[in-house]
Amino acid sequence: MAEHTIRAFVPAADGFSVESAGGNVCLVQALDRAPAIPPENAFRHTVCQSWADEATEGPVVFVRCFTPQAHPIECCGHGLLAVAHIWLRRLQRDLLVLSMHQSTVHCWRSDGLTWLRFRRQSAVAVTVPAWAAAVFPQQPQPVAAATCGGERGYLVLQWPDDCDLRDLSPPGRGLTQWSQRAVICTAAQPASGNAAITLRYFAPQYGVPEDAATGSAVRVLADYWSHRFNTLSAVQCSPEGGLLMTRLAPDHVEVGGYCIPTGEVANDA
Repeated sequence: MAEHTIRAFVPAADGFSVESAGGNVCLVQALDRAPAIPPENAFRHTVCQSWADEATEGPVVFVRCFTPQAHPIECCGHGLLAVAHIWLRRLQRDLLVLSMHQSTVHCWRSDGLTWLRFRRQSAVAVTVPAWAAAVFPQQPQPVAAATCGGERGYLVLQWPDDCDLRDLSPPGRGLTQWSQRAVICTAAQPASGNAAITLRYFAPQYGVPEDAATGSAVRVLADYWSHRFNTLSAVQCSPEGGLLMTRLAPDHVEVGGYCIPTGEVANDA
């Protein structure tokens, strides 16, 4: 087994130290075969178990991701990006197929970015919930909202253009009394350039008070902002910071980001 600690969706390709790189940290376990059991110990970061198997069209890399508390994750964007970063190099391939919970995700590298291709998800416009003012009392208030997925899916809250989302206070466990949806806060940033947006992601219901850089969230935002942008350059305004890129097609969305290694590689016989 080889273990790699990777920062996914870091804010830039170069010109920074590992200590200040930002992004979302993932421990990738590159295995020779499917593991018999999930990770038993708590970790500091997300853990992704991964292993390759040959298929007719070429190798498929299977992925299982877990929270630091060893709870399984249904779809982990930064984990998949980190796994893609490792296995594209490990197998010396230009294109790979990842399989996670029977979902297929294609991955590749281009101009220093690692890319993932997901099935497109639809965001449906809804009225801004009345409780938003209690959870986010700062001014200005959100001006639009949408949902994606079921009651345990996502709620998108949009703030006015050029709003500084860093001023928002994390809602904490208080959010759980209002909704079981993870909340994605977003605002367009036309002053920063075309297709520039910001976001923050809060899911205290699932043990994530605030995520650092969230691939699954920007996948939703690619559809949400599609009436204005076909591509996104999304800055996640978490304390760590992250940069996430998207490209939209009629039936899928591509999510890309920079990855850098942050730890030693450990090999066990």
